[in-house]
Amino acid sequence: MKSELIEEIIHKIEASVRTEQFLDVEKSIVELKDLSSGNDWKSMRETVCAYLNTNGGYILGGVREREESGKKTYKITGFRRNNESNIIDLQSKFFKNDNDVLVDLTNNISLEYFNILDSEILVVAVHALSDDKKFVRYEGKYYERVLTQDKQITASKLQRQREYRAEIEFAKEIATVDKATLNDLSLDKLNEYVRLLNIEIRNTAPKLSLNKAKPFLAAQHFIQQDSITTLGMLVCGEDPFQFLGARAEVNCYYDTQIGISRDKKLFRNDVISLMGDTYKYIWGNIRIGRMIQEGGISKPEYPEKLVREVINNALAHRDYTLEGFITVTVEPEKWIEIKNPGSFKEKIKFIDTQTDIPIRRLLSGIAESKNPRLASVLKVFDKIENQGRGMASLVNGALDNLIDLPYYELGESSISLRVPAGKLLDESFKNRLVGFDGYIKSKLKKALSDEHKLVLAYFYKSEVLNKRRYFTILLSENNNHFMVIDELKEAGLIVEHSSSTDATPIYILDRVLAQNHYQDDLISLFGASYIDFDDTAKEVLNIIYRFTRFNDIGQKPAELTPEVYRRLFDKGGQSIDPKKYETLGRKIRNICSQFEKEGIMAKDRRNAYTLKLDYRR
Repeated sequence: MKSELIEEIIHKIEASVRTEQFLDVEKSIVELKDLSSGNDWKSMRETVCAYLNTNGGYILGGVREREESGKKTYKITGFRRNNESNIIDLQSKFFKNDNDVLVDLTNNISLEYFNILDSEILVVAVHALSDDKKFVRYEGKYYERVLTQDKQITASKLQRQREYRAEIEFAKEIATVDKATLNDLSLDKLNEYVRLLNIEIRNTAPKLSLNKAKPFLAAQHFIQQDSITTLGMLVCGEDPFQFLGARAEVNCYYDTQIGISRDKKLFRNDVISLMGDTYKYIWGNIRIGRMIQEGGISKPEYPEKLVREVINNALAHRDYTLEGFITVTVEPEKWIEIKNPGSFKEKIKFIDTQTDIPIRRLLSGIAESKNPRLASVLKVFDKIENQGRGMASLVNGALDNLIDLPYYELGESSISLRVPAGKLLDESFKNRLVGFDGYIKSKLKKALSDEHKLVLAYFYKSEVLNKRRYFTILLSENNNHFMVIDELKEAGLIVEHSSSTDATPIYILDRVLAQNHYQDDLISLFGASYIDFDDTAKEVLNIIYRFTRFNDIGQKPAELTPEVYRRLFDKGGQSIDPKKYETLGRKIRNICSQFEKEGIMAKDRRNAYTLKLDYRR
């Protein structure tokens, strides 16, 4: 967060006092402390500990909330400068690591004075520890920030972090770069980093020369004993590609399926420039339509924030031990694909392919960066958010119906993420649910809400993609959809997979809702003659059977054609060949008419067809 936030908070506090209209300013990263008693100081240290171990935050000393006559207001006591030493002591005298050693937090805790209504308050800015230094404790207890409270960290979470810290102890990002010298760094780029640090109330003087900046460069792990590290070259290198090669390169393609190299761009630069250039390339090549129903506003294929996030995360978390470059492919109206050198740790992969329903899921929310110090630098540049949030953003994008279900293909030393255009709850899945409407209402005892439908679509499409050997992100109660999942589970519309555990619940659709073909049931109706029907007739019968048996309504040929087309010709469900579609529509009309003549189907007053379930050949 930037200092603008502090000024906004101060403005709200002043407005609350003047107007007597309470404006709440406390949030997960903002805490008010009176600091007029011993308990206040103890509570402050617990909050600092929690901020260090979570995502950082701000503490305003000398102001607190109070309630008078049932109304909330702010009491501004001001901060006494004779207590300043207590704040400075936060940097070195209270917080210990696992080895019971006091941690130097000079670069993580800073302070600045502000005025509120003629009173002086102190703002303590706490910057989160990098992953290789988490967690620290205060008076023997480890704290983390949960919403607006400081909570003790669980033993299992502490153990996971210790294991992760051991894995990244010898991270490649701080390995030295052969033949690179101090003069291969850019003073301008370094001072831009310093400028951004100072915006966060960290008082670091601009550097007059690279030689005079050596203590700062060493503290930031940009150099080690006068040798440039990979981290230093990625952030401040004058020409990173000269020394890092493909590790400082992104190749972008616009794939029209006519000529993939028609619009190819190669970017070679520092990591910040690569993020900006790659984003501009993607944004310049995706489709942006205009939505008449929303007043003619522009509507891009993908949310802007999500596009930035997937690109930035790819560069932040790629494996810099590997020489390969990142590849970005934009296929209009289909997907964005980001292929990244690296691999996921086994602990975030959940695989069970020994059952009839193979499971390939990825657990979100687990710290996964191989480059914790780079991640800390990128937070200063406001290029990445919290660790573990990347996958959560993809899940939220799908459940907000802004994209279709994202999925991963994992190679031996590469990770490919595809973010499909379209919607998770598309017309195909909506129509599918209509076919089961009667069955669903009998179990849920009410109609499906849009949120129910989105979650069902997520589970259904995950299962389909898992069968095709792709990985999808695990959706569970912890993804903020507890109530929906709980309702669907109680109704029996989703069930736990046989490999599900209490720690990792894996959900799949009720087998009735997951079924696509009813070959056995249809053979029992038509006998062996069903086998002789062509593919189009079989698909028509499968769809009509579903609507008849599970919803007791008919389907018109025009309603059948889109789904039959997708099943036969367009597995991705994105594009349609008009001539092929029109020919298929005529064929389906003829099939329905012929089946009616044979007594297999009945046509109602809407000219919609149902299957005669008592038919016997």
